[in-house]
Amino acid sequence: MKPYELMLIITPDHEENEAEAFIENVKGIIENGGNIINIDVWGKRRLAYPIRKRSEGYYVVYVFESEPSFVAQLNQALRVLEAILRHMIVLYEDDVEKLKTAQTDAAASEVPADDTAEETPDSAEEPAESSEDAVEPAESV
Repeated sequence: MKPYELMLIITPDHEENEAEAFIENVKGIIENGGNIINIDVWGKRRLAYPIRKRSEGYYVVYVFESEPSFVAQLNQALRVLEAILRHMIVLYEDDVEKLKTAQTDAAASEVPADDTAEETPDSAEEPAESSEDAVEPAESV
């Protein structure tokens, strides 16, 4: 399996939730013949030149692994979808393992971020505990 990169420019006529549903639809198409490594949603950007009388597009970049024969099938499937202004599939030239490691690191860093948020209330409780300690000796007097 080889790594590929797919860039889509989707028509900006859709609402945010429709664009997300379309992104998931393309993800499903790719998963039928390959493995998704990364999806990078760039959002709405200005086009370099008008395409079908539009000056903006919604950009999405997929990095995936598949067999070379699947790329032709994917290309054909994407041509049929009217919501796509342009698409391009190229070989991914960067280090795939580096990208996978960066994703696992990002996922791991999200979990401690939640733990850090949990630690903040704990540290707020610590002064309360020390004030309770101060109250206990006052009660015993």
